[in-house]
Amino acid sequence: MNDRPQANLGVGRGIVDFRSVGVAPAAGLRLQQFAPTSALRSHVQCFWHAKGVAAPGADAVELLHPDGGLGLLFNFGGALSRDGKAVAGACWVDGPKLRTARLTVDEDLDLLGVRFLPGSGALFLGEALSALVGGDLVPGDALRHLALEALHERLCQAPDLAGCIAQLERFLLERLRHAEALHPALPASLEWLRRRSRQGHGPGSIAALVDGLPIGQRRLERLFQHHVGLSPKRYARLLRIARSRELIKQGGAAVSLIDTAYAAGYFDQSHFIHDFKAVTGFTPGGYLGHVQRRYG
Repeated sequence: MNDRPQANLGVGRGIVDFRSVGVAPAAGLRLQQFAPTSALRSHVQCFWHAKGVAAPGADAVELLHPDGGLGLLFNFGGALSRDGKAVAGACWVDGPKLRTARLTVDEDLDLLGVRFLPGSGALFLGEALSALVGGDLVPGDALRHLALEALHERLCQAPDLAGCIAQLERFLLERLRHAEALHPALPASLEWLRRRSRQGHGPGSIAALVDGLPIGQRRLERLFQHHVGLSPKRYARLLRIARSRELIKQGGAAVSLIDTAYAAGYFDQSHFIHDFKAVTGFTPGGYLGHVQRRYG
């Protein structure tokens, strides 16, 4: 999907840079994304609203790829189904994922969500993310200190989407006001790993990462487990696979998958295929076929 700037909505209420991703014809999904207010921008990727629409011939599945981040989900439609299983409840914490999840899309789908940047979710949850890692959504009532169910009720009473997102921003700003500041070594480390991924390098050693930090390896590992929920090595693997998916989308059938592996920092084709399938459930060639069917 390509984000296309369309308009500004409710600038004074925190909804800016409206980007309508439009309808994905293969999945029957209309997705809107909203940038957060400036006070949240260093921690929140975006707010988003996903609505199912009628689409004859749709494959009825949306892929939710892991990015090392955390999300909050609020349901205003029919029963949710993810990875082929019904999900009970009306609101959830979407913890750090190790594998691509598959969301069933139909005309009853109506979801509102918040996506945090990697390393920021624990500030708002107030607890370590290592306990939330995995594929299952965590029901809102399992984390009672967040009062997500009460927030869901307030969202239901909001007059429109702008009002919903204004409610979410107030909730997040209040949570952030009581949060401890991040250790500066964490964002520096996350950026170091992202930069290597963008440049097509391998993940590098943890020793090389720690060499430029004022803390040791054990302290860095603890920071990652608490704030990201993943080790630096696992996070680096997700970055490499995300880079691989981006290259496959950009190049399509015109670029060989061997070249894609090298550009993503892999020098062993079997290692590339193993990692790609372990994360996405597709081989690289299978994902290329999915992209061609989905986007043409």
